[in-house]
Amino acid sequence: MKRKGYIISAVAVLAAVAALFILTAGFDDRPGAPRITFYGGVRGIGGSCLMIDDGSERFLVDFGAEGDFKVRKAPFDAKKIDFVILTHSHMDHCGGLSELCNAGFDGPIYCTEPTAKIVPVMLRMARSFNRKSIALEGLHRAIKDLEPVKFDKPVSRGGCTFVFRRAEHLLGAAFIEIDLHAGRDTTTVVCSGDLGSGNSVLLPPLELPHRADYVVVESTYGGAVRGDSILDPYRRKEEFAEAVSHALKGGGDVLVPSFALGRTQEVMATIDYYERKGVIPSCDVYVDSPTAKKITRIYRQFKNELSKEAVRMYPREVLKFTGLKEVKSRVSLKVHRSQHRPSVFISTSGNLSYAISPRHLMEMYDDPKNLVCLVGYQDPGSVGYRLARGDSVVAVRYREGRRTKKVYIVPALHVKKFYSFSGHADARTLFKWVRAAGKPRLVFIVHGEVKNSIALGKLLKSRLGLDYRIPHRGESFALDKALKAAR
Repeated sequence: MKRKGYIISAVAVLAAVAALFILTAGFDDRPGAPRITFYGGVRGIGGSCLMIDDGSERFLVDFGAEGDFKVRKAPFDAKKIDFVILTHSHMDHCGGLSELCNAGFDGPIYCTEPTAKIVPVMLRMARSFNRKSIALEGLHRAIKDLEPVKFDKPVSRGGCTFVFRRAEHLLGAAFIEIDLHAGRDTTTVVCSGDLGSGNSVLLPPLELPHRADYVVVESTYGGAVRGDSILDPYRRKEEFAEAVSHALKGGGDVLVPSFALGRTQEVMATIDYYERKGVIPSCDVYVDSPTAKKITRIYRQFKNELSKEAVRMYPREVLKFTGLKEVKSRVSLKVHRSQHRPSVFISTSGNLSYAISPRHLMEMYDDPKNLVCLVGYQDPGSVGYRLARGDSVVAVRYREGRRTKKVYIVPALHVKKFYSFSGHADARTLFKWVRAAGKPRLVFIVHGEVKNSIALGKLLKSRLGLDYRIPHRGESFALDKALKAAR
């Protein structure tokens, strides 16, 4: 009897477990169910990285640097990552790849063809600033592992298929449509990377996603709506062209501190366009960043990836025009000290905190005829930020030979800030892009200050009825019919 009682009890327990499984089937965090975990680019900007485990393989979307040229340690076992999908070549999305490979990752890094050309340039530049921390072996392995893929061509790996779509943010930049297969079921996740703003004069427009079950979207400007977004990219830059023209006609020089990747090429094309239109007078345009010149050559190589307008503007060689002088910095810096016609100097860094642009500033700051055009984000505390704020005294650090100098200046030149070169979509464009995905079960909002992420989330909730999460670093979610978070 005692044994019979044990058997009855065991059967009852098994029946209860079976019933619980049936009731919760498809709704739990069962082994093999797709999961997404956020390791960077959340509740702030920098270090973009998420991991997806589809039950058969584990892969990353991006592995970016946390800040300018800072080394990033992988918060997971790099040896257990099967592959990486890279959205684009900005450092906050690709800058950690050398260290990831140094930590043991040895799989393919899938990216678009232009991105595969640009990433080696960016990683080598990062190491030139941080030789002690970025291992040469990891750098070489990361470059070797780059696997170029054409836009719109599906790639199948294990339990997933993914496709690159044009994001307009930068040459080669893509958002990713990922299909996770589990038997007859398919879960679609769309990851935005960084989305373009419609400001580019060189790249084709931002594409829209197809239907998605889950969307991961950036929110850099999720709380802003730009009033000029209905204008074409050139019309948006008329104010910039007129300011440059006024300074040149007044006998001054113009400094455009500009990031080497993407922004420099857009500024070059804009100046050329408005000089052809007669708005900007004939002038010399000096580009002296070694990295920018390498990137420009890649733009020329991928003419087929440029917009129809850019191809019409440059039927022969892209970004080649009268007055353009792609020179070494020692040549461009000498121009200030010699007789010359009013000129434009496009030089890195974009916030005047390192590289050659601070040295140009030191040659120009005391003449009120000169102009600085700030065309990118100015980090709080940077030289560009303090100039834009109107500080009466500004500390400038720059290298001269092997020495680093720090000088306090009293700026007399004019300083103007322009938003029309921004490469990030505003709230209106982000809304339109997410809406194209249909009715996703959930929207994950990343890559933005919390206030901007919240603003975008509220817009999606109120206008489209979509649920959203602003994940914390390390937060993990089951991509299932009933979504669960494991903190």
